[in-house]
Amino acid sequence: MMEHLKMRQEQMLKMHDLSNKILAETDPKKKQALKDEQLELIKAEHMQMMSMHHPKMMNMNK
Repeated sequence: MMEHLKMRQEQMLKMHDLSNKILAETDPKKKQALKDEQLELIKAEHMQMMSMHHPKMMNMNK
């Protein structure tokens, strides 16, 4: 349980760090690259949660 919470905390810190970088960035291309990076992080986190909570559904997609 504690390991999961620490992992979750690390993911949240990464998301906040990326959000701050996105807000501070003035170059539109760099801002979009940061948004894309954040989206990939969200996707990975979502897939991880889905695999833990709905393992049968994840196997159906393969």
